[in-house]
Amino acid sequence: MKKAILPFLIVLALSVGAAAAAPEYHTVAKGDTLYGLARHYDVTVAEFMEFNPGLIPEDLRIGAKLLIPVETLWSYHVVQPGDNSRSLAKQYKVPEDLLLQANGLTAEKLTAGEMIRIPMHFYLGQSQEPVTHTVEIGDTLYEIALKYKVTLAQLVQWNHLQDPDAIMAGQVLIVG
Repeated sequence: MKKAILPFLIVLALSVGAAAAAPEYHTVAKGDTLYGLARHYDVTVAEFMEFNPGLIPEDLRIGAKLLIPVETLWSYHVVQPGDNSRSLAKQYKVPEDLLLQANGLTAEKLTAGEMIRIPMHFYLGQSQEPVTHTVEIGDTLYEIALKYKVTLAQLVQWNHLQDPDAIMAGQVLIVG
């Protein structure tokens, strides 16, 4: 029964992950209070504290970055031999520091068999790395745009092309 539940939770989390957002932070300014910030972001003081472990409400430091609470959505993962926080963060497309924070961990090494929480409410979606294409002999910018389902204008902008007709074999273009 447990084996059937875990994949279901993962699929459920990933299916609603598209609505999740990258983490946002508030930089504490002079006069900020935790109560005021909670009201501003329409959350509770308790939620602010849950998202910012170690936060002392009476000791907000100017310039400190506080994670703004969002609606939580957790997935769970049973750690397998060879798993580490970096590989799991990449696999689930969540920030590694927030994965560690969600589990009260300080190191990237995890113990096999341990169940950890994955903060899917901070699902990052597509990789932050741009998709590239290496130009081959005969390639045209138009054909490359069609292949990657982008516009010519996007290719010109992303690659800072002065002359769209002057691409050369071996040139690496950002295509997404």
